[in-house]
Amino acid sequence: ASSASSSSSPPPKVVGVGSAGVDYLASIARFPEPDSKLRTDALEIQGGGNCGNALTAMARLGLRASILTKLSDDGAGKAILDEFAGDGVDTSAVVIEPGKSSPFTYIIVDREGSTRTCIHTPGPEFTPDEVSHDAIVAMLDGASLLYFDGRLTEVALKVAAVAQAMGVPMLVEGERLRDNLDKLLAMGDYVCTSTGYPKAATGEPALETAIVKLAAGLPRARALVTTLGSRGAVMLE
Repeated sequence: ASSASSSSSPPPKVVGVGSAGVDYLASIARFPEPDSKLRTDALEIQGGGNCGNALTAMARLGLRASILTKLSDDGAGKAILDEFAGDGVDTSAVVIEPGKSSPFTYIIVDREGSTRTCIHTPGPEFTPDEVSHDAIVAMLDGASLLYFDGRLTEVALKVAAVAQAMGVPMLVEGERLRDNLDKLLAMGDYVCTSTGYPKAATGEPALETAIVKLAAGLPRARALVTTLGSRGAVMLE
């Protein structure tokens, strides 16, 4: 038994590049009128950001997860790092810029209208020269998958180029139109989009046609998955 244990392989490693933040979820009876004051029914504070959420889920499932993002040294930034540490997400590659505001979102949950309204405060600007080629290589060493949530696209493109040279498969998410996202998607081995992204990216009014047209412009993609909300998802191979 000890021999089998010592020879067993470590869990797969997944690296993510993208957003991480703090979400403040305020539940109220109904959406407030201008200049009004309401009491919250409940307030929850939890980690957010597509990349942060995805890597936290992977870590909880037993994978080795590492994130590249940018935060500050404020209370929100420390809370984000603490939550990652508690879930076993490696934050050694996270870039910290002192004296700024880390990303956070105030989310108003309207129980009467069954809606949510998000007010987002972005974090400090993240530029490609803030992460070196050697640091990217070290971060990707041994990775089975590299995940991009479609944000921080200039940094993401730099990381993607290194990953491509190293042969690390890439999963790229397209939620909405962003600068340089089309270039990043074209480098993806697997692409996942929101319901609205294919039509927004291609200009096609019919979703089915838009998905096919989008897939035609993704030369490396082995699969394109488009989420459909309560209807599930559709995958094109």
